[in-house]
Amino acid sequence: MKAEVITIGDEILIGQTIDTNSAWISDLLEKNGIHVLQIISVSDKKDHIISTLSQSLERSDIVLITGGLGPTKDDITKQTLCEYFDDELILSQSILDDITKYFDSRKRTINKLTESQAFIPSKCKVIKNRKGTAPGFWFEYDGKIVVSMPGVPYEMKSMMKLVLHKLKKQFNLLEIVHKTVYIRGIIESHLAELIVDWENDLAKEIKLAYLPSESCLMLRFTARGSDRQYLENLINKNIGTLKSLIGPYFSKYQTRLNEEVVGQIMKNTNSTLSVAESCTGGNIAKMLTSVSGSSNYFNGSIVAYSNATKENILGVKAETIFKYGVISEEVVQEMAQCSQKLFKSDFAISTSGLAELCDSEGVKGGTICIAVATPLDIYSQTVTYNTDRDTNIIRASNEALNFLISVADK
Repeated sequence: MKAEVITIGDEILIGQTIDTNSAWISDLLEKNGIHVLQIISVSDKKDHIISTLSQSLERSDIVLITGGLGPTKDDITKQTLCEYFDDELILSQSILDDITKYFDSRKRTINKLTESQAFIPSKCKVIKNRKGTAPGFWFEYDGKIVVSMPGVPYEMKSMMKLVLHKLKKQFNLLEIVHKTVYIRGIIESHLAELIVDWENDLAKEIKLAYLPSESCLMLRFTARGSDRQYLENLINKNIGTLKSLIGPYFSKYQTRLNEEVVGQIMKNTNSTLSVAESCTGGNIAKMLTSVSGSSNYFNGSIVAYSNATKENILGVKAETIFKYGVISEEVVQEMAQCSQKLFKSDFAISTSGLAELCDSEGVKGGTICIAVATPLDIYSQTVTYNTDRDTNIIRASNEALNFLISVADK
């Protein structure tokens, strides 16, 4: 069963409103055996809506529309659907009574514009709005379903529960099983090369998706069929084979965020952690402290942005900075060790670099040095990024946490 989602509104296209409806609807449909083929946002123009709806019905069995059902002149979805289905608007006394009760309960006066929402297409089945005044519409056309719902998210979500119940009753839906695994220490292209034969031999019911992120690489398994238990067993069997194939790249900690993995390692080893940051400006500390319970293992941090702070508060030797330069592995090693001493922590992370893409004093822009101090040793590395300042900071912060994970979990 294939579906498409159409969101209507100029405010979406100009970026004034972020479309969260389509993501929520798609997630709900996929979890219930309906494959979302396409998501489209269109303007408040009749011809655009009609042409988009026609194309969607050529490809899909179900089309879900949100937006344009309000009482004002720019809300034209209802009238446009009447034209598309060669229909007319008729007054629904039941809907008018619901709208009147809604306004009475809020001690507000209903006007002619609001009353107009009680006029509905004669060929549709009405979907009552439990959270607002604009009803939804269910059309059946040439064996296909078109549903129109309000664009207000909480109204749409309430109505969508009724829609899904009706779809389940009307269609024999396939089971869809999703499962995501987390990979660390290898980039997407290298992983694809490593598992190419295994991927080519995957069962026809399984589709594999590569989902890279700043924190890790995710592989999402999706299986479709009639027997849910069979699909779950099939996915688990293939994950087991993958795990043995890629070895240490299959993360022991199956969670996406690096800060959560670090927290698990610190708890498992009964260890503490501190941070000394320069170019990342406190972002690593922010990530770590976003995890519930981090106060049990995170001792503290310092943003040692200037050389004076590095020397006078953190304790980095002036001669180290003078000899090697502030952006060097020697300096970040000393920063990490000083952080360990200052905060009396078992582990420490440090960063120093140029987040901007402008070169400075012989150092290429985007160059960032990272160090991790452990109870027994000190490790460091240098990375170079070519994205914007904010992205470079995020990437370096995640790389620092990944670096800690790799040395702390040996």
